[in-house]
Amino acid sequence: MAYRFSPDDPSLQQALRRIADEELRAALAVLDDTRLPPQAVHDVRKRAKKLRGLLRLLQGSFPDHARENAALRDAGRLLALRRDAEVRLATLDWLFPDTPQALMPLRRLLEQDRDAPPAPSHHAEAVEILRALHSRVCGWTLTGKDHRILVKGLARTRRRAAQAMEDAARSPGFDAIHDWRKRAKDFWYQTRLLAPIWPEMMVPLTKSAEGLTEALGVHHDIAVLQGHLPPGLLDSAAEALFHRKAIAAQQEIEAHVFAEGRRLFAGDPEAMAQLWGRWWLLWRDQAASAPDSPRSISATVSPTP
Repeated sequence: MAYRFSPDDPSLQQALRRIADEELRAALAVLDDTRLPPQAVHDVRKRAKKLRGLLRLLQGSFPDHARENAALRDAGRLLALRRDAEVRLATLDWLFPDTPQALMPLRRLLEQDRDAPPAPSHHAEAVEILRALHSRVCGWTLTGKDHRILVKGLARTRRRAAQAMEDAARSPGFDAIHDWRKRAKDFWYQTRLLAPIWPEMMVPLTKSAEGLTEALGVHHDIAVLQGHLPPGLLDSAAEALFHRKAIAAQQEIEAHVFAEGRRLFAGDPEAMAQLWGRWWLLWRDQAASAPDSPRSISATVSPTP
C-alpha cells in the first residue's frame, strides 16, 4: 500500500503500525543485497525519512518517538557515505555539464569517493538497527484521541516550517537553509499521508511541497560540495570559477523558494490544522457510511478561503 492514510485503518495507531511495517519490510528487502548500489541506498534512506516524517506528526502522543526516531536517523547515517559521494559528483555535473579542465582534479577526487567500496560493518549495523526497530512496531502505541493527535501534529509542523523559513530568509546560511529543508520535508510527507482525504486539494499541495524540498535539496547539495573542496586542490582561478558558479546557482534558487514557501505555509498554523482535521473527519465518516464510494470529500465540503 502507498505511503498514506487509508480508510481501512481503524485508528491512527493502526495506521502508524501498518505504514511502519510496510516501509521497514521494503527497506530490509533492499538491504538483503550486500552490494548495495547507490540507488538502493537512496531508496532505503527515503523510506527512513518518510517514516520519520510520520513519527514527527504523531510525536506528541507517541511515547517511544525519541528512541525510534534516533534509530531511523542512525541507520540512515550509516548508509549515507556512498550515497553522499554519488550526490557530490552529480552536483558537480549539474553545475558544470562539461567539466572544465581546470576542475578535473576535483572531479577525479569525487570519482574516487564514489567508487570506494562501502564499509561492510556499516551495512550490517544498519540492518541490525532496522530489524530491531521492525520487531518493535507491533507494540507501538499512541495516547489520546485521534483527531486531537492529528491536529496538534499538523499545527506543530506548519508552525516549525514557517518559523524555519523566516529564519532562513533573515540569514540564508547553510544551517538555516538545511533546517528549513528538514521542516519543509515534514510538511511534504504529511501532505502525502493526508492526500486521500481530499485529493483535489491535497495533491497540488503535495506537488508544490515536493518541488520546494527538491530546490532546497539542490541548494544544500551545492553547499556540501563547496565544503568538500580540499584547500589547494585547485589553482586560484579554478577555485574562484567553482565558487562563483556555486554561489550564483544558490542565489537563483533563493530567488524563488521563499515566495513558494510563503504560499505553502500561509495561514495560522492552528486554524489550518483544525481545517485539515475537519476534512479528515469528514473523510473518515464518509468511508464508514459508504465504504464502496470514492475516497474524496469534494462533494461534501467546500474549501475555506
